[in-house]
Amino acid sequence: MKYANKIIIQGYKGCFHEEAAQKYFRREDLQTVPSDSFDALADLLSTQGQEHLAIMAIENSIAGSILQNYRILRERKFRVLGEVYLRIKHNLMALPGVKIEDLKQVSSHPMAINQCLDFFSDYNIKLVKSEDTALSAKRVAEQGKATRGAIASKAAAKIYDLNILAESIETSKINYTRFFILQNGEQPIPQGIFNKASIYLRVLDKPGCLLKALQIIADNNSNISKLQSYPVLGKVNEYYFYLDLEFDDVSQYETIMENLKAVSSELTELGVYNKASVYDHQAIA
Repeated sequence: MKYANKIIIQGYKGCFHEEAAQKYFRREDLQTVPSDSFDALADLLSTQGQEHLAIMAIENSIAGSILQNYRILRERKFRVLGEVYLRIKHNLMALPGVKIEDLKQVSSHPMAINQCLDFFSDYNIKLVKSEDTALSAKRVAEQGKATRGAIASKAAAKIYDLNILAESIETSKINYTRFFILQNGEQPIPQGIFNKASIYLRVLDKPGCLLKALQIIADNNSNISKLQSYPVLGKVNEYYFYLDLEFDDVSQYETIMENLKAVSSELTELGVYNKASVYDHQAIA
């Protein structure tokens, strides 16, 4: 299946979503379409899915799962085509000639700020939350104030002509974000040889049903690489379970899905795709 070359991202040119898209697709003609938020990304994919795909962060090795995005996937009926892991390196940047001691305010996405708090504990700098890392860098360049800085990628510093004052300022160097490649649910399902699947499961409200579901997966030699629960809206003590399954042969997965029907009140396939390696990042910026 030939994929579109227009990819909707959360953020702006130079953001980590764009870097992850470049890593996954490796296409010179790739065009990224910015959006201000994950809900805005979902709106664009819902209305422009005939010629667009999207890339969406789903979890971070420090911050954990991004629960709102699991909700978006389920409610919008998007399909997962693939995954990619990106090593996240946060960099402090400012206008040319500015020193760290000159900075009074640094802005970035809340997640980026939280991942760099130890670095800023040695400085009297106000940290300001914004919509996006790259947009923060863009604003520093546009405002032209020597007292302003941003936390963003090397790509953003290059795009907006900013100098990097400190590289890789994140507290933990084992900092990876996992992204999903998404298509509109109305598009044809891609065919291929795959070894991973993402599903939603809502078990029957009876003792042992979740255990039975997990046993079905184990009996078919499939690995559960992720198990995430979240409450059913408007219900008390009722939960959806999100699972990532890894298998050697798609027939294993097909047997699992068939057998899970007996213990499920709801069973949805989000996508079948190829497992990505975590530690395979090569910086493109």
